[in-house]
Amino acid sequence: MLRIFARLASTATNATANRGATILASTSTSTSKSKSKSTSTSTSASFSRPQLSTILPSKRTINRILFDCDSNITYSKMMPLLTHIYDNLATPSKIEIPRNLKSFDLMVFRKMLTTIRSQTQSVNKNLVALENELVEQSAEMGNLDAIAILAFETIRNHLKRNTIVTKQDKEDFQTANKLVQELTEMKHPLVFKLAGDVALERNYWDRAHDYYLQFLEVEDDTIPAGHVNYQLGYYYYANPQDQVRDHEKAKQYFERCLKLTELDNYATKAHFYLGQIYLNNSIENGDKSNKTYNEYRKSNVVEVDDNVARAKYHWEIAASKALAESFSSLGFLELNKLNNPQIAIEWFKIGVEANKSDIVCLIGQFDCFYKLGQWNDCKKVWQNMHDLKQKMNDIKREISPRNSIGTNNVNNKGKKVRSIPENMKETFNTNDELLSAFFKGRNEEFQRLESLGYGIVNN
Repeated sequence: MLRIFARLASTATNATANRGATILASTSTSTSKSKSKSTSTSTSASFSRPQLSTILPSKRTINRILFDCDSNITYSKMMPLLTHIYDNLATPSKIEIPRNLKSFDLMVFRKMLTTIRSQTQSVNKNLVALENELVEQSAEMGNLDAIAILAFETIRNHLKRNTIVTKQDKEDFQTANKLVQELTEMKHPLVFKLAGDVALERNYWDRAHDYYLQFLEVEDDTIPAGHVNYQLGYYYYANPQDQVRDHEKAKQYFERCLKLTELDNYATKAHFYLGQIYLNNSIENGDKSNKTYNEYRKSNVVEVDDNVARAKYHWEIAASKALAESFSSLGFLELNKLNNPQIAIEWFKIGVEANKSDIVCLIGQFDCFYKLGQWNDCKKVWQNMHDLKQKMNDIKREISPRNSIGTNNVNNKGKKVRSIPENMKETFNTNDELLSAFFKGRNEEFQRLESLGYGIVNN
């Protein structure tokens, strides 16, 4: 249970004209009492963590990130406090924040940690725990952004539950909703973005759209506003309603995102989708013959226009930030639109190195090797794909049709059979469809390879 809700659940917050005063008053009451509740964790839970300095980047890197975050605090002043908080993650009652430090500073430290996570493309559980504690401490100091983050975290957890909800869970959920209501009445910007994010996660597209517009009415020229512009761009790019989908509007919002943000995760994905939009424009405007994918694949005609160049530009930026989807996109762009199979191979190799089961990049490698006449390499990829397909077919045969995927299935002989975890089901099905399409669409290539003596072993 989040500490702030342990306190607020027992604190009556009477509605006043100044909602900010209500929240600040309720979050600054009985701090020591709430912290004592949160330290019921036994001392055995204080497992040994690596030293903070050993899991953070260099001093120079951190100072640069702090500068980008408009922090007035340097590395030398931040590290003692950050280390103090880190060393007491299991016993937060021992954490003491200096009086001259503001909650805003703690949130800047948190942003620094999230930036590190984004730049390194890695998640360190100890740094994530430190991020969470910084939010808790900021909320206890009355920071409205931190309170909003914790409130929506509680709401998300409540909505995801598939088990019986306890009395305490209900109280936390009610407290979170009360805080959200107060923040909404105050027109605190972040509450609208977070509400939009939750709505979009639950596929309430139109509701998310309304929340995002409300955010921009309050704040439209900040980095968070750039993130909201990305979400609105995605709303128009991927909306399941055909009459709402509008790539031109999506393009405008994605471009606005790039103007307002640094090259963070939102901007990286905006570059990727802009690349998709420009490639679609190229196909719609220049390919009047409506060629099929296979026709593109077998064509030796180089078709370059401004849209293709722009797509390449945006995807290369996304690739520089290690966005996985950009590797296959660049590979097929070089192969099919620019007729550069050698360059395409390099992009597909990067994709496979990043994820050995990236089916799209494996397919791209096969197509490149075939186009270049590298038959032995072609055979290796073909064999790899065949083995993957066999393994997936074995898994599908083992899954009991009478039981839902993701449970511990047992056959009629009492033997436990394989199952697919729910969080992997979509990926499994997508890969299965890609493999099926690969084998159905390349019979001519397979026959030629066999005639040349490069057939595969069928297990």
